[in-house]
Amino acid sequence: MLFRSYRADRRAAERRERGDLELVAGPDRRRRFHWWYLLAIPLALLVALGVWGFLGYSTFNKAVAKSNHRIGKVARAALVDPHGGVLGTPTTLLVLGSDRRGHEPARSDSILLMRFDPKTHTVSQLSIPRDTLVDVPGRGQMKINEAYFWGGSPLAIKVISDFTGVPINHVMLVNFQGFPDLIDSVGGVVVNVPSDLTSWYSGNTTVHFKKGPQLMNGKRALIYSRVRHSDNDFMRMGRQQQVVQALEAKIARPGNVFRLPAIGAQFMKGVGTDLTTSQIMGLAYIDWRAKGAHQYKLVLPGTPEMIGGGSYVVVDPAIKARTVHRFLSH
Repeated sequence: MLFRSYRADRRAAERRERGDLELVAGPDRRRRFHWWYLLAIPLALLVALGVWGFLGYSTFNKAVAKSNHRIGKVARAALVDPHGGVLGTPTTLLVLGSDRRGHEPARSDSILLMRFDPKTHTVSQLSIPRDTLVDVPGRGQMKINEAYFWGGSPLAIKVISDFTGVPINHVMLVNFQGFPDLIDSVGGVVVNVPSDLTSWYSGNTTVHFKKGPQLMNGKRALIYSRVRHSDNDFMRMGRQQQVVQALEAKIARPGNVFRLPAIGAQFMKGVGTDLTTSQIMGLAYIDWRAKGAHQYKLVLPGTPEMIGGGSYVVVDPAIKARTVHRFLSH
C-alpha cells in the first residue's frame, strides 16, 4: 500500500511539472478554475448594487427634497457658502434638535456642531449645553436654546456662530417627535446605562432605568436621552451621545444594508435641511472614512449658575476659545 501510494504521488509530481495536472481533492476531481469566475462575481455584485442603488437613491432623494422645503430663505441666507463642495473643503454642519412645549414655539433642545474634513478624513463634534448664557440680538442675555424660540433657525444660526466664532455652512433641524419611529424602524437600540437612573419626566411621571445594557424602543430611548432632573445637562448630553452611537451601530449591521434607503427616508421625515442628497452622501462618505479613530466628540465646558432665579451654564471665554480650537484643528 505504501509503495503504491508512493508511486501515485510520484506520478502526480511528474504531471505537475508538465503542467497538465487538474486540481484533485480526495478521491473526487473538482472542475478546473477559470479566470472569468473572478470577473463574474464582482460583475454580479455591481449589477445587484446598481439596481439597489438606483431604487435606494430615488427613495432617499424624494425624502430629502421634501426636507429641503422645510428650510426657509432667511435661514439659507444666514449660512456661509452653502453651495461649496463637501468633498473638497471642510464643512461645518449645525444640528438642532427641536423641542416643543404645548402650543409654544419650539426650542433647540440639543445643539451640535459637526465638522467634516475630507482632507484629513476626520469628523469632529461639539455639543453646546442648551442652558449656555449668551447675548441674543434684540433680546439681551438668555439661554442659547431660546434663540430658536424667538427667531427660529435663522436667529439660532447667527447666535451660535457669533458665540463660537465658527462659520456655519449647513443646518439640519431634527424634530424629536420622529425620533422614536426611526429607532423602532431598526428594531430598537441597546444602550448600556452606567448607573441606576430615576427621574421626573413631563406629564408628572417618574421614569426608571436600571444599570446595565438595555434594549430600548424609540419612546424609551427618547425619554432616556432627554431626562435631566436627576443630574445635569452635561450628563444628559452624554446620554444623547450614547443613544446616537447605539443607533449608528444598529444601522451599520449587515442585515440593515438593504434597508438603508427606507431607514434614511424614515429619518428625513422629521428633518429640515438645506443639504442636497449628493451633499448628504458626501458627508456620509467622509464619516465612513473617518471610522472610530478619526472621530472626535467634545462638549463645551461651563459652570452651572443660578442667575435671577434661573439656571444657566456660564462659559469662560478662554476655555471656550481652547475648546473651539480643538474642534477646528482635528
